[in-house]
Amino acid sequence: MELLRWPLRVATAALLCGPLLALYWMEPWELACLAVTGVLHVEVGLRLWRERPDNRIGLLLVACGLVWLLDAWGRVTLPSLFAAGMMLSIVHDPMHLHAGLVVSSGRLRGRWERLIAAAGYAYWPVIVAGAMVAGTLSTGLLLHLRALSYPLVGVFLAGLFIVRYRRADRAERHVYAPFWAALAVNGLCTAMLSTVTYGSGHWPTALYALGAALIPVGAALSMHRVERRHLRRARDRERRRVERDVHDGVQQRLLAAAMMLRQDDPALVARGASEVEQAIADLRDLVRGMNPAALVCHGLSGAVAAIAERAAVPVLVDDRVSHLTLPEPVAVAAYFVTMEAVTNSQKHARAGRVSVTLAASGGRVEVTVHDDGIGGALAVPGGGLHGLRERVESCGGTLRVSSTRGRGTAVRAVMPLATS
Repeated sequence: MELLRWPLRVATAALLCGPLLALYWMEPWELACLAVTGVLHVEVGLRLWRERPDNRIGLLLVACGLVWLLDAWGRVTLPSLFAAGMMLSIVHDPMHLHAGLVVSSGRLRGRWERLIAAAGYAYWPVIVAGAMVAGTLSTGLLLHLRALSYPLVGVFLAGLFIVRYRRADRAERHVYAPFWAALAVNGLCTAMLSTVTYGSGHWPTALYALGAALIPVGAALSMHRVERRHLRRARDRERRRVERDVHDGVQQRLLAAAMMLRQDDPALVARGASEVEQAIADLRDLVRGMNPAALVCHGLSGAVAAIAERAAVPVLVDDRVSHLTLPEPVAVAAYFVTMEAVTNSQKHARAGRVSVTLAASGGRVEVTVHDDGIGGALAVPGGGLHGLRERVESCGGTLRVSSTRGRGTAVRAVMPLATS
């Protein structure tokens, strides 16, 4: 993803150059609307693609933004082909529909979602093919056909996302409502403008752009709410784990010790004192599970070195942060990322060699663990890698897992040095 980020930004700038060079042919406010909408799609899509590589919404928003900017360029250089937003009608709206279907799960689920997405992509090509069969393919005819069909399409899209909202539980409604609402408003806006104002000047394009600009804004807001929900769930799970460990272990020992210490029998008093000492040891173990002893005593560098020494496979450590004092949440997260990744490499990946890199630059610390194993690792919900992602995100960072079968696995965590 990092390798693609700047090339995609360069492509975005290149697509903007066409309309900018031809500014005297277009209204400046119209050009501004087109540019802002396209750039919003690309930038929000890149961010979501980086943070949620397993969810295709980021990739779809990037593609939407590039198509939008290509259309803005084409209206100036090839007006006969791109007239009246024809390019947008072909691919841009179906991509928005596709994004709306995958936002909650990452991918299309079930036969109906696949059929709806396929119908969206086939909608405009079918109309064009029908016009060609009739032998009357012209911009005016296509505009007329679009004006006739878009009200039905807009109402269908608005109804689809309203139904999804009503069928979702309360938590999902709160999380995904901004994105679904943006899609529904854009669909109704597009239908209305296509029916009432098509072909009547530049200002409908600006309204199209404003409606479409709501979509990346809604997607960013929804994904932010998703992250907050994951953090809350992670905190709740950790709190329940600590409560369970205290209740089942320490609390029972202390209750037994209190009963023994109330007795006059010296033997029972001695046993009670022993139970208190054991409860203290249990508390140490509990705290050590939250902040490992090696990390507390020797810092991140020493703790990672200890992981490498205990590993069953050769582990090469490239430590470039030994001179830094890391915030405790960042150091703990980096430690567990290293420990989990190394453990997975020796248990599941059948790796012959593992490399660990600890680096810091630009106010961020990066932890990369790479092995030469069989690959194919996935961050499935409830798994160790999924838990690591939640831990890293709780520090304001991101976790990326790259694992191609036969080419090893790379786990990379990036976290800010300043945490709230």
